[in-house]
Amino acid sequence: MSIIDVAGQHICTAIVDKASLTRWYKEQIMTSLNIIIGSILLTCAVIGFIFITQSIAKRKRERARLFDALKKRSKELLQMLNAFPPHFLPKEISVFLYRCIVDVFEQLSKLEPGRPELLEQFMLHTTAMEMMIRQPANTKQVNLKNTTQINEIRQYLNYLGRFMQKWQQRGNISSTQYAAYRLVLKNLVTRLMIDNYMLAATKSLDIGKIKLAVHYLTLAKNVIVKEGQTNTQSDNITHINKELIQLKESLKLKAAAEDEIQADITVPIETDGERKNALGANDDWKKKNVYD
Repeated sequence: MSIIDVAGQHICTAIVDKASLTRWYKEQIMTSLNIIIGSILLTCAVIGFIFITQSIAKRKRERARLFDALKKRSKELLQMLNAFPPHFLPKEISVFLYRCIVDVFEQLSKLEPGRPELLEQFMLHTTAMEMMIRQPANTKQVNLKNTTQINEIRQYLNYLGRFMQKWQQRGNISSTQYAAYRLVLKNLVTRLMIDNYMLAATKSLDIGKIKLAVHYLTLAKNVIVKEGQTNTQSDNITHINKELIQLKESLKLKAAAEDEIQADITVPIETDGERKNALGANDDWKKKNVYD
C-alpha cells in the first residue's frame, strides 16, 4: 500500500470521526434542548395545575362565603317578617320585604341545587308575595303597646331602610320608588315615636304623675303636628286632646285643693295663754258691769 493510500485512509477516517463527533454533539444538544423544553413544559403544567387548584379553592371559598351571607340574610329577613305585627306595614313595604326574601332564596337554591328545602322556601314565599300583591291596601293603623317591641321594630325599620338603599344602588328599584319607600318608613318611625310618648304618658298616670303624663301627651301631639300627620293621625289627635283636657282639669282641681289645704294650715291657732288672757279680760268686763 502506498503512502498516498495510507494518507487517504487517515483522511477518510478523520472525516468520518469528525462527522460522528458533530452528530454526537447535535444529539447531545437536542437531548439537552428536549430536557430543557420538557422541564419548562412540566413547570408550566405544575404552575397551571397549582393555579387551577387555587382558583377552584378560591371559587369554593367565595361560594361558601356567599352562601353563608345569603343564609344569614334570609334568617334576618324572616325574623323581620315575623317581628312586624299584622297590618303594621303598608302593602307596598310588605311586598318589598317579600321580594327581598324571594330574591335571597332564589340565589340560595341556585348555589345549592341539591338542597330541595331552599327551593321550597323560594316557592313558599313567592306564593305569599303574590297573595300580598292581590290584597287591598292596608288602611288599618296598629298602635304598639310595649316599649321593647317599639325599640325592636325601630331597629328592623332601620335595617329595612339600608336594604332599600342597596337595592336602589344595584338598580333593583328606581330612585323614585326608593324615595317613596323612604317616606313611608319615615312615617312609620314617626308613629313609633308617638306610640312611645303615649305609652310613657300611660305609665306616668299609673304612678300618679299627672304633670309628666301631660308633658308626654303634649310631645306626642307636637310630633303629629310637626310631621304634618294631623289627617292620618286624627284618632290619636282626638284621644290626646280628650286626655289633655281631663288631666288639666284634674291638675286645676288638685291645685285648688292644695291651696285650700294651705289656707287651712296658715289660719292662726290660739294658745292656752292667749285664751286665758282673753277670758280674763271678759271677766273684768263682767265685774265692771256688776259694779256699774
